[in-house]
Amino acid sequence: MAQGNFTWQRGDITGDIYFDYLHPENQEAVPYLRLYLMIDGSPEARPVKGLRVLVYGTLAELVYGHVQKGSRIGVEGHIQMRSRPNTTTPVFEIVAEKIEFIRNIDYERGKLVVAELKQRGKRNGSGQSDLELVNQIMENGIYNHDCE
Repeated sequence: MAQGNFTWQRGDITGDIYFDYLHPENQEAVPYLRLYLMIDGSPEARPVKGLRVLVYGTLAELVYGHVQKGSRIGVEGHIQMRSRPNTTTPVFEIVAEKIEFIRNIDYERGKLVVAELKQRGKRNGSGQSDLELVNQIMENGIYNHDCE
């Protein structure tokens, strides 16, 4: 994370939660989660609606197993801006590095995900963290995102 580019936000998940895998060339698939948070604003400002949050790797699998629409979470991470194809409007989003579960969390389903991850013993053979791998993929433009 770049120095000075740090944010911590708390909000409720609105809308659908999207989970998929990024498929980098010649490397293991990386779990990917996208969700939107409703954030309370200050009394002087309007609330921020639909703050986009991205989560990668094992953390994405853990979060996906625990949260549902209406869950309140805390997100620690960095802000990134991306250009989208076929539009001039950039996307601002938070790339999560830590998640705090606050309210309306499905711990029973989450326990199953934790047990599956422990059983699988998931390791990244390249020695890089999932987030480092994703950053490398995004910088080099080498990825194959299966989105149906």
